[in-house]
Amino acid sequence: MGSIKWVLFAVLIGVGVHVWHHHQRAVVERELASVADSNGFIPIVTAPGSARNVAIVLAALNCPSAQAQRADALAAELTRLGLANQRANNYSASISSRDQMPLLNHTNAVLGGEIPIVIINGRAKANPTAEEVRAEYSAAD
Repeated sequence: MGSIKWVLFAVLIGVGVHVWHHHQRAVVERELASVADSNGFIPIVTAPGSARNVAIVLAALNCPSAQAQRADALAAELTRLGLANQRANNYSASISSRDQMPLLNHTNAVLGGEIPIVIINGRAKANPTAEEVRAEYSAAD
């Protein structure tokens, strides 16, 4: 009888953790939606001297994964549309004050999304379409 209580307790803890993680993700998604522009791009931390009007398409390079193949196809489509882009497999930026913590949280949330990630003019989106990236270019003009 005692072991059944422990198993039930462990299951309840597991369910609680799952519910908490789901809740946390929903809170982050609501916050991101509130700061997203009309194309769904979110303001993020960018490295000093980042190029303007160049879409950075983040995903593993020279990789057969579906995500990397989507990134390659997106970069090719952006090139076909005449939009400057660059493929990359990493991204780093840092903050210089605590006031930038919300941007760092946005950056982490977007970079944790579905690959490829596209960064353009200080804004990013997980797995955008070529049309969404094109619209983001137009919004910057």
